[in-house]
Amino acid sequence: MHNTVVDPVTREVISGMLNAVTAEMQQTLISTSHSPIITEGQDATAAIFDTEGRNIAQATAVPVHLGVLVEMGKRFAAQYPEGVAEPGDIYVCNDPYCGGTHLPDIAVVAPVFYDDYLVGYVATMTHHRDIGGYAPGSVNVEARDLHAEGLRIPIVRLYHRGELNDSLNALLESNTRTPESLRGDLGAQIAACRTGLKRYSRVFSRWGRETIAEANRQLMDYAESLTRAEIGRINDGDFYFEDWLDDDGLDPANDPLKIAVTLRVRGDEIEFDFTGTDPQATSAINNVPSSTNAVVFYAVRLLTGDRIPNNDGCYRPIRTVLPAGTLVSANYPAPVAARGMSLKRIEDVVLGAMIKAVPEFFTAAHSGQYTMVTIAGQDPETGRALLGHIGGPYAGGHGARPRKDGIDVTEHGATNGSPIPLEVAEAKLPLLFRQCSLWTDSGGAGRNRGGLGYHVDVEWRGPAVYAQLRRERMKFKPWGALGGSDAPLCSTEFFGIDGSNEELPGKCRRALIAGDRLSIYTTGGGGYGNPRERDRIAVENDVIDGKVSVEAAKEVYGYSG
Repeated sequence: MHNTVVDPVTREVISGMLNAVTAEMQQTLISTSHSPIITEGQDATAAIFDTEGRNIAQATAVPVHLGVLVEMGKRFAAQYPEGVAEPGDIYVCNDPYCGGTHLPDIAVVAPVFYDDYLVGYVATMTHHRDIGGYAPGSVNVEARDLHAEGLRIPIVRLYHRGELNDSLNALLESNTRTPESLRGDLGAQIAACRTGLKRYSRVFSRWGRETIAEANRQLMDYAESLTRAEIGRINDGDFYFEDWLDDDGLDPANDPLKIAVTLRVRGDEIEFDFTGTDPQATSAINNVPSSTNAVVFYAVRLLTGDRIPNNDGCYRPIRTVLPAGTLVSANYPAPVAARGMSLKRIEDVVLGAMIKAVPEFFTAAHSGQYTMVTIAGQDPETGRALLGHIGGPYAGGHGARPRKDGIDVTEHGATNGSPIPLEVAEAKLPLLFRQCSLWTDSGGAGRNRGGLGYHVDVEWRGPAVYAQLRRERMKFKPWGALGGSDAPLCSTEFFGIDGSNEELPGKCRRALIAGDRLSIYTTGGGGYGNPRERDRIAVENDVIDGKVSVEAAKEVYGYSG
């Protein structure tokens, strides 16, 4: 098959067609799903694999999903290879200890056949609203093992030769508090995979198996060579960075938890060694290796840029050392449902090491957390579960860049979702946003200023429920780079309808009744460079726009008017 000649133009045309397939799968997935976290938050992704399960194309979507699918593709291909996979099959899996992330993230994969030959697989992954377990929403910091977090699905056939496994489907729907959402979102994944089947088959119809196989081999080799070339530009050396999680989420008085990495650059290869990271937590803030690797893959892809095809070749020069039984490589059955909090800190340390290696390329720290407030209760009129996120912005500011300010209030980095609009949130849940605004002085000061965070004041107007808060950066600030200042700490304040008020810890459950309010401050990104070197006009404009206070302009930036 390697004797097939594929010229560079044909190779690029095929690459574009593969990317178009994943883009259409992604659009189908988002357009036809049921839950706002997918239709608005876009917590979903799509990819294509070859017969060995190697990634050959991915949609522009959530990096931590895409990186996880790098491993899951190989696992699906190993379990359902040529001779086992059959036309009309569809497989599902959500097991974190089988290449997944956490239980709400379900992967759906379908084998692709052309002329009766298995030619690859198409895949989707989305975050589902509820998959059972102790807490509504299936993301509970307090879970003590994986089995308290929901239904664990190994790699299994959901469809066989086009026929639905009714028993398995019934099992899935009976283990969720929101069966209509599971049905709708899983159906959207299946529709996206079937779209991928049709479109990918058309690519083979035009070019044939031999040409496609050779083009994919060349594209992976090409991605590898360009990645190695970019790594080779970095001076050899060891670059260490560490950062801290506030606590384990069980008690705000508990000790902070360290995540550490040593970046080693040797020639055209790169290694991320997480030795020194604290042991896995009792709570559900742990990560499995596939999630940690996904962050590393993301960081290296930042280095290489979007001119390189996004396929398995990108990852060949990368090695990770993940000590077992730590926050970055938990041992079964450690809970992992709330792994997003430590995932953001893994990203911070990886990028912190990268900025030491390539200081004029990477940013200061992003906000380093996302503000997730899950509402859980029951509608007294219908008896149905009242479940969802409060919506609105949830990520803070982007870290300042070497040549630009950070971006205000934007989801960024390895998670890369979208906020649920205030109007959608208010339509889906009985709540009212009384305020949503940029938070003055929340971006770290610097020659280039960190992107701002935000302040929201939201009032609950429904029946008695619980709000589960999953927040970080309440004790450790997003760091500045090369003389830039840190961004401030996050905070949450509760105002009761009875006149009470209290400061809430980052991770907690709080009962809400109609009229209660949450006032949420989410930090920005760190600054880059000495604040005293910031352009005078830029400081003036920041003051005029309300992004920097007059006091900070004078005291931090040395602005005299």
